[in-house]
Amino acid sequence: MFEAETKAEILKRLISYFDDAKKTDVSAVEGTFAYDTLAANAKEFEKTYAEMDLMMDAAFPQVSWGKYLDYLGEELAGLTRRAATSAKVTLTLSGTAGVTVPAGSLFATEGNTNFTTDDSAVISDDGTVEIDATAQASGFGGNVAAGTITKIPVSIYGVSSVTNASAAHDGYEEETDDALRDRILFAVRQPATSGNVYHYVEWATAVSGVGAVKVLPLWNGNGTVKIVVVDANKDTPSEDLLQSVRDYVAEYSPIGATVTVVAPTLKTVDISLKVTKGTGNADAIKSVLTKYFKENVFSTNYTDTDFNKSVTISYAQIGRIMLDNSSSTGVEDYESMTVNGGTENIVVDADNLPVVGTVTLT
Repeated sequence: MFEAETKAEILKRLISYFDDAKKTDVSAVEGTFAYDTLAANAKEFEKTYAEMDLMMDAAFPQVSWGKYLDYLGEELAGLTRRAATSAKVTLTLSGTAGVTVPAGSLFATEGNTNFTTDDSAVISDDGTVEIDATAQASGFGGNVAAGTITKIPVSIYGVSSVTNASAAHDGYEEETDDALRDRILFAVRQPATSGNVYHYVEWATAVSGVGAVKVLPLWNGNGTVKIVVVDANKDTPSEDLLQSVRDYVAEYSPIGATVTVVAPTLKTVDISLKVTKGTGNADAIKSVLTKYFKENVFSTNYTDTDFNKSVTISYAQIGRIMLDNSSSTGVEDYESMTVNGGTENIVVDADNLPVVGTVTLT
């Protein structure tokens, strides 16, 4: 079995070979010409062993990375890495009525996140027009807040101001190695055939921006399939992202299947407790619990594809998470905790996404 070796191990073996093969009394002890020659070779062999070790890792999806993982995805499962996407936004422009704003017009935030208009538009009689725009750079950075796109870097005839009433959305980073690896292993290990549950998981998760899905077969009778989607942040997806999933799945799903693609129904979880030791930080409590809900309700581990099952949020686990993260939550001990007004576990339906509502510290 192959194992990488260090320079010292290789050098020891080379000296042994030299001693066995030499026909004279030439010494190979440290400081001699023979030793120096063998040591130089040992260093290069060590490097070769290290590269061979990396080659072994690159050959298996469990430990592969980067372009080598891309190659494995294509070879083993016909999967490609989900590309980064650029954020979309609707801009409201003010200016002279009747002026045409050309496609490709540039607007920006104070932080110089640039957006260009997708199409041309004519400013209406009331002096305003709404126009769709796309971030020049891809990734999360384009998801700017409402009211932040206010700059016109290059003056545009007839346009006096710009703003965005709603936040930009659907800017996502390129798929990570871990996320691609999960999809590859799922495709290899699960029998995705003939439009079964596994197939719908593969199709839906192939769309850039999708974080995880649940597939509910026969949810409304024979031939019906519901796909519940969360975005790459495990949050409620935009309508544009849902439509992208609908369009992609429609290309591959069996003829006659009625496929419904929706966002999860939000289930609010309100928490109240009395902090008996520590300061208590409501925002930090909300943050750590939100992370827990995202990781455990919409998991990317699809070994169990009975997505119709409800998920239980443990009352005890909520308390444990706050205590385990006391450095941020400030909760070292507590009493009288209630979850949605009670002390029972919370049951979350299969198509629900739990979100932390209010955190009340008494």
